[in-house]
Amino acid sequence: MSEQIKVTVISKVEEKRTELFHDRNKTLLHTLWEGGISLPSLCGGLGKCGRCLVRFCGYAPFPTQTDRAVLHPQQLRDGYRLACTAKPLKDCKVTTAFIKERQLDILTVSSSPDMPEESEGGADKRSHNRKNDRKTVAVADIGTTTIAMQLLEAGSGYILDTFTCLNPQKIYGTDVISRIRAGMEGNGEILRKLVRDVLADGIKKMTENVENDGTCRLEHIFLSANTVMGHLFMGYPVESLGKSPFIPMNIKRDGTNWLGVPTILVPGISAFVGGDIVSGLYACGLCQQEKSEKWLFLDLGTNAEMVMGSGNRVAATAAAAGPAFEGRGKEGMTGTERIAAIASLLEQGIVDETGLMAEAYFETGIEVTMERKASGIQARIFQEDIRDIQMAKAAVRAGIHFLMKHLAIEGYEEIERVYIAGGFGFYLNKKAAARIGLIPSEWQEKAMAAGNTSLAGVRLLEREKAKQDEERKLSEWDIWNLLEEFAGKTETFQLAEEPEFDKVYVGYMNFDVG
Repeated sequence: MSEQIKVTVISKVEEKRTELFHDRNKTLLHTLWEGGISLPSLCGGLGKCGRCLVRFCGYAPFPTQTDRAVLHPQQLRDGYRLACTAKPLKDCKVTTAFIKERQLDILTVSSSPDMPEESEGGADKRSHNRKNDRKTVAVADIGTTTIAMQLLEAGSGYILDTFTCLNPQKIYGTDVISRIRAGMEGNGEILRKLVRDVLADGIKKMTENVENDGTCRLEHIFLSANTVMGHLFMGYPVESLGKSPFIPMNIKRDGTNWLGVPTILVPGISAFVGGDIVSGLYACGLCQQEKSEKWLFLDLGTNAEMVMGSGNRVAATAAAAGPAFEGRGKEGMTGTERIAAIASLLEQGIVDETGLMAEAYFETGIEVTMERKASGIQARIFQEDIRDIQMAKAAVRAGIHFLMKHLAIEGYEEIERVYIAGGFGFYLNKKAAARIGLIPSEWQEKAMAAGNTSLAGVRLLEREKAKQDEERKLSEWDIWNLLEEFAGKTETFQLAEEPEFDKVYVGYMNFDVG
């Protein structure tokens, strides 16, 4: 008997009906992924997030233990199942019942000091109104969670249009470890297709928005991504990134001919400090020339990348911060809002320096109100939320500790400038960050929100390339050679291999660390 059955998927939100062929030995989630149906799964199909909910209209498979743990008995009787555990055995019809995702504000702006001023409204009016052929360049920041793209006018670098979206690979999990695992399990080609398809769609939409009785001719594409995302885009195996000694297949300038044009990836530093960080450092003016000052560059997400410079020496490392800084993807507070709330609870004495909530709130949590876009939101802070933040900030502080030790920097006051990149840093309350010990109090006034430096860096590369080509001083590759040289001389180390890491990490767990 054939192992293939037919599953008809009905999406009420999109008013769409799709017929898929399903292998009875696989889960329904796998079939939906292969069929191009995007699900809001955050756990990579492990049955932990409960977001890939579907309803069978007859012939529902028997509920699994995971179904019984996540769903109400009446839901089970009504035919609801988790797609990540369901294995239908007969031709059937299912309707999607996905849990609504919280909308994310995807940052595209940058305030890095060496960036040229961006054009008004994200598009240059003079370029936009030209009704003739226009040469363009696409640049993109491929993040683990989000993707930000811009279409530029070749040569001038003017921003013609912007496109943002969630990274569709998130259906395999929200962090790089889950993507590595998915790639090792034979899903590398699907991951590659997912990211390439969404990038191609973004370029198409931006081009259509800009064309006005004329055409856009794409000249080349510059991409900035962390090492895992870069490997998945290129279709490289990721097994070596998931086990010690964590050796990437290629972190030098990499490229291919894609969509009929040269497509180039910014070079990276290591398996955990990728091209997105190099691009960000370039945007902030930290790798073009040797600097006598001491500085720190932080990009805080599920993986916290840290680069510190002291004179002609640069060192880099990364720490696993988990979901604390980006939030858990549910309705409620972002990571920055959670930090502000915890800082307030510390001031009120509701949370003590060890992170323990007062007894009255230990089991039930406490409701807090935060301002967001001129309106207040209410959410609950639980003991688990506080522990998540403590572990994340302890990992970051341990990373800073060993970077300073590596470069023989003795005091926090020696660091002259702190750049905090990304969406988290852009919205971070520096006073709250210092209060919980995420950054030393000495850095509260020195820290600056640099914004999306990854996207800014590739945008700056295009402007500098055009300028140098015009002046005939350098070839287009000399800029990339500069970045490769910088990345190659950066000293890297793994925090977990530091002899005293556990001791230092635990020492930064409390909120009373200065």
